[in-house]
Amino acid sequence: MEQEYIDYIDRYYEQAKIIYDGMKRKTGDDYILHPINVAYILAALKMDSETIGCALIHEAISLNKMTYEEIEEMFGKDAADIVLSITKISNLKQTFKINNPEKYRRIIVGLSENPATLFIKFADRLHNLRTLKVHDEVHQQYIIDETQNIYIPIAHRLGMKKMKSEMEDLCLQYTDPEEYNRVLDRINSSKTELEKSLSKMKYEIMQILNEHNIKYEILSRVKSVRGIYNKLKAGKAWNDIYDLLGLRVLVDTVEDCYRVVGLVQAKYSPIPNRFKDYIANPKPNLYQSLHTTVFGEDKRIYEVQVRTYEMDEIAEKGVASHWSYKEKTDGSVKNNLDKILEQFRVLVEANDIEQNMDFFVNIKDELKRSEIYVYTPKGDIIELPSGATPIDFAYKIHSEVGNTTTGALVNRKMVKLDYELQDGDLVELITQKGHAPSKGWLKIVKTDTAKSRIKAYYYKKEREKYIATGHEMLNNECKKRNVDLNELFNDENIDKLCKAYKLDNLDDIYFSVSTFKVLPSTLLNKLEVKEEKPKIKQLPKKGNKNSNGIIIAGSTDILSTLATCCNPVYGEEIVGYITRGYGVKIHSKNCPNIDLDSERIIEAKWEENLDNRYSAKVKVYVEDVSDILLKIITLATKSDIIVDSINLINRNKELFYDLSVKVKNISSLTNFLDEVKTISNVREVERIFI
Repeated sequence: MEQEYIDYIDRYYEQAKIIYDGMKRKTGDDYILHPINVAYILAALKMDSETIGCALIHEAISLNKMTYEEIEEMFGKDAADIVLSITKISNLKQTFKINNPEKYRRIIVGLSENPATLFIKFADRLHNLRTLKVHDEVHQQYIIDETQNIYIPIAHRLGMKKMKSEMEDLCLQYTDPEEYNRVLDRINSSKTELEKSLSKMKYEIMQILNEHNIKYEILSRVKSVRGIYNKLKAGKAWNDIYDLLGLRVLVDTVEDCYRVVGLVQAKYSPIPNRFKDYIANPKPNLYQSLHTTVFGEDKRIYEVQVRTYEMDEIAEKGVASHWSYKEKTDGSVKNNLDKILEQFRVLVEANDIEQNMDFFVNIKDELKRSEIYVYTPKGDIIELPSGATPIDFAYKIHSEVGNTTTGALVNRKMVKLDYELQDGDLVELITQKGHAPSKGWLKIVKTDTAKSRIKAYYYKKEREKYIATGHEMLNNECKKRNVDLNELFNDENIDKLCKAYKLDNLDDIYFSVSTFKVLPSTLLNKLEVKEEKPKIKQLPKKGNKNSNGIIIAGSTDILSTLATCCNPVYGEEIVGYITRGYGVKIHSKNCPNIDLDSERIIEAKWEENLDNRYSAKVKVYVEDVSDILLKIITLATKSDIIVDSINLINRNKELFYDLSVKVKNISSLTNFLDEVKTISNVREVERIFI
């Protein structure tokens, strides 16, 4: 190790001695031994000096021994940011209870912000698991739940196999100690026999490789306790665990990898469908290796993995192996790591955080999913979650492939699109140009990628409809004001409206109009387009004082106003109600607020050929919202009805739209209500009297 590297870390160590001076952990050890052990774990991963240094002082802020500013002054802003990020994650224990979805979300966000934070927290968690026995059951449960739900799945997804395996074994000791000890006893009871078999197989393979002058290193292992436990829990018999005994051959070149597998398979009978080529087709977490499972001469089953030394480094340490070389590269390694960590940021953003429990379920399912590996016709490997369908496969390749998929062949046999793919399946898709995805696919796909792309397709299609409707609504408003829409919406005016309403382009303006974020009249007023003066109706001989076009008791000379409780509409039967000092109120004959037998009721009727617009209130009760709003707006535009406002209300588990509209006559309103009733998922439509 370079002296400069040692000196750099030593600065952190000297400060750590001051921070933890006189402090003890529950184990009885000096407190400083914990950060030292965390630093040792990171050193074994060949982390950079700053990450190891920050590990030594990672609890400085949470213990109130140093401030962010003091760390920044002593070690720089990057170090201060790392320690602060670790502190925020650690402090979540005081804020949230076990299994709180918001806590898990914040942990994932924190871990994905900075690779150094992730590695330090993982090393910190591993050492805490090693010393967990001194804590009470409540604390143990808290740490185990968090580790199993967050840290182990992320370690798996990032290819950090060695750390993941130790965490799993340590957790199992607390979650199922009886079964853990049973498996351990089973391994120990046959350990001598198993090691003897491994030793013999190892020697035989060494002989083969020596004969062919291949440079190599060969390692052997018995599967971990947790690995065997998982297989047994899944219903496997002890003798059916194919990778119980494993050998790993490390060589210098990729060419040697294939030569070794060829020699092993030539000597020993391979088990069908157990050969995996992860060199030509690496896993998404960058894992590369050749796997073959063979029968040894003693009839035992052995899994043989062959890889280069560099591949082995990646296989054991995952992304950590890349980060350790970051100072020796042109930045591509760091970019690669950032790309992998981005999946967790996307995972958090892809879930609806407002629905916390849904998010919690989704995040656990996504992180803890087991993978399958299927093949394209060209032999490329595609990783998918267990239970994935051909549709998931299609969207994994490309969104357009997914959208146009009409069928699938699996292992050259036609299957339904909801077929659950199996590990090793060969998948070939049948596509048709112009085909659209089904909304029903959302119920059968397993990946967030497929779900988001299907939703994106329909959002785009529905947005196009809304844009067309918004254009029509604005065009109608322009016609009423005797202006040309195309002339009015020049670049200058579009820019003015976009700035005023924080929109990006003309399509956004149309979309905002059709979704009632802004009314057509408001937009035109913003552009200072004057409203056309209403036509003045030719008055009868005596002149119409009320201007409502109402004939009261045979006269047009009586002061009257339209009642706002029922908003009478031209063409329907009406009556007048004599008020004290306010003339006559005109009500619909169906208005519940008047007594038709009252002495104050007076005859009223409409004049002929009126060309005004009249307000009406409407309620549309729905099963779900889907694209109902767009359909209502489309029908209103078609019927020459102006929608002044529309609100979606959820009251007492009843979902309905509350509309205010302006119509020319009762016939137009009635036809509109009848057409809205025909929309699917609309339960009931009614005109409202207040």
